[in-house]
Amino acid sequence: MTAVDLDDRLRELFADGRLDLPAHPDAAEVIVTGARRRRRARTAVATAFSLTVLVAVGVAVSATGRLVGEPATPARSTVVETVRVTVPPSKPVEPGAYGGLALGMTREELRDAQTVLYPVRMDACEFYSTGAVTGEAVVVSPRDGVVRITLPPLGVTPSGVGVGSSADEVLGRYPTAVRERHDLLTVRMPGTPAWRYVFPLDAAGQVAVVRLESTGHDCDPGDW
Repeated sequence: MTAVDLDDRLRELFADGRLDLPAHPDAAEVIVTGARRRRRARTAVATAFSLTVLVAVGVAVSATGRLVGEPATPARSTVVETVRVTVPPSKPVEPGAYGGLALGMTREELRDAQTVLYPVRMDACEFYSTGAVTGEAVVVSPRDGVVRITLPPLGVTPSGVGVGSSADEVLGRYPTAVRERHDLLTVRMPGTPAWRYVFPLDAAGQVAVVRLESTGHDCDPGDW
């Protein structure tokens, strides 16, 4: 059989109507519906994957406070430095006055105070004793008024120093006390007029007398 005969034979076979396969009436609709179903499936898978990625990123951000891959912020350390400040001892606030008398009082104010005074020496300054203290217990300056007040033997300062107190007690009650001599302690006090405590010490090192004295006055100190 030649090539031409073979070709003719094949044409006859393909033209035979018995080889035809009839199409189903709704074949087109079935094909379109299947295509739509596959498209919806692909879309659902893509959406689910996107949501999974977003949820994972959200969890990573909320758990760490930063995005995954973002460099971590180094932790800050707090350094506490302790500084010790030494505060100098403060001077006690006490009045420069005792028993109705006050440093700086004028002669007129002294008379109005109705304090009984006994003249001892009347020079440029006036020196008086009191009923409880002999000698020059109160001194009055014509310029500065009362410049000395001597406490009675049982009198004590507001901080509790009196006759018989030791030098250590004075230094403990008045940390700013100054030992001007081996037998004399003084303490400068705040107030107007400027004044100080004077604590003469006896042979045993105890306070023998307690005096309040103005500083910078014009009276002869005498036995001060």
